Amino acid sequence: MNKLWTKLQVRFNECDGLGHVNNAVYYTYMEAARTELFEMLDPDLDLKQWKLILASTSCEYKSQATFAQWLKISTAVEKIGNKSFTVIHHILDRDTEELIAVGRAVLVHYDYREQKSIPLTEPMRKVLESLSIRDDVE
Repeated sequence: MNKLWTKLQVRFNECDGLGHVNNAVYYTYMEAARTELFEMLDPDLDLKQWKLILASTSCEYKSQATFAQWLKISTAVEKIGNKSFTVIHHILDRDTEELIAVGRAVLVHYDYREQKSIPLTEPMRKVLESLSIRDDVE
């Protein structure tokens, strides 16, 4: 299994009054981490031809991240369906590898003109399978 890795440093404005990263910011981190996957699915990243829509997201918080801390985020594919797939992210401290959060996002292959979901293409499926954490891809 291959994972994509993204590294980033916590910025001051991402922290709340308690001194740790605000819970909503983790969704932004996960979104940023999906960019490389998006490039693999559509190298041009042409929004006029965009074919994905976010169906759901979730995040489980395991420990706190703080200002100036370096993080690394893994991105892998947890499940592949007919028209959608689930991405799993692990947000870790870059140096200690302490687990900070685990997040998921369900993305749907989508035709914006027709406003409906469409089956994943074979090329998309190959990319997703290359990042799958499961040997028994559905």
